[in-house]
Amino acid sequence: MDGKSTRTNTQNSVSGQKAHERPGKLIVDAAELDHVLQQIDESKEFGLDLEFIPERTYYPIICLVQINVQDKVYLVDPIKLQDLNLLWQRVADPSIVKVVHAASQDLTIIFQRSNLIPKNIFDTQIAAGFLGLGHPAGYGKLLASLFDITLSKTESFTDWQARPLSQSQIDYAIDDALHLLPLYHRIKDQLVERNRLEWVIEECRLYEQPSYYIKESGREFLRVKGAQGLHRRKLAVLQALCLWRDQEAKRKDKPARSVLSDNIMLELARKPPEHLSDIQRIRGVRPDQLQGWGKHIIRVVEETRSMPETELPQWPSGRAPSKSDVLIADVLYMVLKLGSQDLAIAPELISTREELQSFVRLGKAKLGSASSEKEGDESDHPLMNGWRFELVGSQLLKILDGSQISLTIAPNSETPVRLSVEKD
Repeated sequence: MDGKSTRTNTQNSVSGQKAHERPGKLIVDAAELDHVLQQIDESKEFGLDLEFIPERTYYPIICLVQINVQDKVYLVDPIKLQDLNLLWQRVADPSIVKVVHAASQDLTIIFQRSNLIPKNIFDTQIAAGFLGLGHPAGYGKLLASLFDITLSKTESFTDWQARPLSQSQIDYAIDDALHLLPLYHRIKDQLVERNRLEWVIEECRLYEQPSYYIKESGREFLRVKGAQGLHRRKLAVLQALCLWRDQEAKRKDKPARSVLSDNIMLELARKPPEHLSDIQRIRGVRPDQLQGWGKHIIRVVEETRSMPETELPQWPSGRAPSKSDVLIADVLYMVLKLGSQDLAIAPELISTREELQSFVRLGKAKLGSASSEKEGDESDHPLMNGWRFELVGSQLLKILDGSQISLTIAPNSETPVRLSVEKD
């Protein structure tokens, strides 16, 4: 659970162990791992967490895998036991529930290492947002509110790659996974009571989409701050440099930005170099970078000069919303926010302001607005599908179609702002 500042005290165990009973075991060989996998196959559910280091290599280094199954925690050491493919196969098994918290980084790393798409994921951070517990809620916050468990951060910035692991690291790692399954069952029961479990399952299916892990190659330059101001030829230089940097980083097994920073890349695109001296004049370029990569950079830039105009990249040019659409979207956001409070669901899980602006354009087109411009496929919009449409989208469409809304403000009431929408 690297980067998540949520650690539990060992004396507080949801599963009822006494403080001196440590429910963890270090797994360092294949036979021991096979025993854990058998328990997973029997239980059909397990909690999962990773400790990893992202800043030293191209792909983050997995330093420890914590598994919670059948009231036990197992710490799998991937440095000593490097072949974890059988475990990753369980992560990809749709018949087994994997309980995680804030799963994005962990699951992405697993995909990078295994090329397997995770299936049947239950993310307790997402689920908490459907119970009015906040979003994004930290692991520690949830344990404190649901189980009155105190948190500790003693190993938040420890070096998980170092061996042997200290007893403090082991205790810390055990506590990271110890409460995942009890937390899952508590949250699941509350979701069932409120008829919201299917909504969470639907939302967690995001992790089952290949597009979540496989990004379109050649689009990395769009994430460089300041790139939007470049004209197409210079944007081509930035795109080519980003592709070269990624290949070089992968070859050296280094983080991409350790090859060249985004700021240097942007400056190279703004002033495409013809000679090494042009690179040398850029602030922040180190002598070793100039010596190691200078000629490669000149070659990459030179290749972009001969690119035909038709092949040059351009910044995505989505149509800016009109002032009226922005105003309508702001009103809809107010409706959404008030409604989410009544439902005890985090509004961030339902929609963003940007999504509401596109929803307004799609809704106007759907309802027969005079706009003749094709506004895209409504089937792709979150508010036009699934639980979001059932809960909010259908009501927002009625408002767009002219249904009246009324607002009541009662400052001294438990519900100081109330909103109602005219019924059919």
